[in-house]
Amino acid sequence: MTEQHRETAIQTVKDILHVLHEKRYEDLPSCVDEMEWNDTEEIRECIQGTLDMNGFDAFDEYGVPCNFHPSYEYHHKVEFYEHSDGFDAEYDLTSGGEMVYLRLQLVFLYREDGLKRIFHTIDPQ
Repeated sequence: MTEQHRETAIQTVKDILHVLHEKRYEDLPSCVDEMEWNDTEEIRECIQGTLDMNGFDAFDEYGVPCNFHPSYEYHHKVEFYEHSDGFDAEYDLTSGGEMVYLRLQLVFLYREDGLKRIFHTIDPQ
């Protein structure tokens, strides 16, 4: 994975977190090239339900300071897993600096014209 690929992946995570923070779930498809989980109403119900059930207001934007221990910077928490045709990126979602135990999972595939960005899922961890 090149530094440019890493930067593209992190920017994609930032874009998705911004949409989630503003609760504009219907705009998720504009952040990627393809949605594997493409029912944005189902996504809204699932993840908004998790926020509501746990007393959280909204997901944090990328880079918001955390309130949990051990403390770490969010840009260090994007985890990358390389495979022969690209890489996966995973990011733990937070709200108010607290873990909400949901993980954003993205797939990036190498293409001649750049990366194909795929929204895989937001999964409980």
